[in-house]
Amino acid sequence: MDILPLNFRVLWFCGAWNEEKENNIFIRSLNLCYRYAIVTLIYEFTISEIIELVRTHDDIEDLTEGLFLSLTYIALCLKYGNFLTRKKEMSVLLDCFRKETCRPRNSEERIILLKYDRKAKWCVKFFMSISQATCIALILAPIMGPQKSDRPLPFKTYLPYSISGLYPYLATYLQHAGAIFYGVLLNVSFDSLVYGFTIHVCGQIELLCYRLSKIFKDHPEQYQLDSSKGAVISECVRHHLHVHEIVRRIQSLFVWTVTILFIFSMVTLCTSIFQMSKTRILSVAFLSLTLYLGSMLFQVFFYCWYGNELQLKSKGIVDAIYSSDWTIATIRDRKSLLFVMAISQKGLKLSYYGIFSLALDTFTWILKTSYSTFNVLQQTSM
Repeated sequence: MDILPLNFRVLWFCGAWNEEKENNIFIRSLNLCYRYAIVTLIYEFTISEIIELVRTHDDIEDLTEGLFLSLTYIALCLKYGNFLTRKKEMSVLLDCFRKETCRPRNSEERIILLKYDRKAKWCVKFFMSISQATCIALILAPIMGPQKSDRPLPFKTYLPYSISGLYPYLATYLQHAGAIFYGVLLNVSFDSLVYGFTIHVCGQIELLCYRLSKIFKDHPEQYQLDSSKGAVISECVRHHLHVHEIVRRIQSLFVWTVTILFIFSMVTLCTSIFQMSKTRILSVAFLSLTLYLGSMLFQVFFYCWYGNELQLKSKGIVDAIYSSDWTIATIRDRKSLLFVMAISQKGLKLSYYGIFSLALDTFTWILKTSYSTFNVLQQTSM
């Protein structure tokens, strides 16, 4: 767990990840039962939300109240299923970051990678703090604020039984609280995995730029007429191709779920704002909706921001090569550097078949579309 340790520690706590195989059969069985208990909790909560959504589709206010959270959990179920079924690909991706070419070789390179590791940890901590604050507000809202019913629950879900009794009500309330708590942990971990891997790729690109800028200064003897000429440049070319392979694996693993998340986010953002417009400002419910809206905005913004950062960083390889003393290289090595420059000019981009690319333009488009949908909802409810 040397890459993104916070993410995988949370996933281990939720029973979704264990890189080391447990030899004890009893402990392994307990871990398996715990994992499927969490899976059952999340998926059962999501299904009950969908059923309630179908039952209340005639009322626009009830529909929007259930829609903003049910879409979040549908996206979570897709991300969870994708992660559980593709663990081997995740292990291969982690091994890509552990290869010798990606490891630091001196203190300067170690500082470069440490800077991006800290940035990835900050991203997880910040997003987790906001999301857990939202979780607490959503759980406490039915207790602290005025409610329409005597047995208020954090969310409207389909219940095939009565909660008029104290014990059924408490059991259902605890079930909702557990689903929200684990849902936040898993959702933040899955999302920040994409952010974290993208940040680490940016660190590898900066490491490559550093090596390209120092290569002719530190190894001028490599480019004399001897048998070792061009060895360092060839290694940098392999490093560059390895970075492209990592990005391809990240795109294959995550981007299709990110695309679905972006589509759902447009609906979720406008329904959240619509619910806020119908809620009293000085109330716990309004605070919880505000925190939820902030979490959603940060979720989408981080995807687009770090995807945009990846594009800019990858284009910076051209400047690193051009500013180096490449004139002392052989003709063959100049062709290798020209090949790297030609590929880098396009920039590395995370996208789903060219659409919904992780860039700031996508974030702006989502906000504009959500605002337009919110205006339609406002006019419909009048």
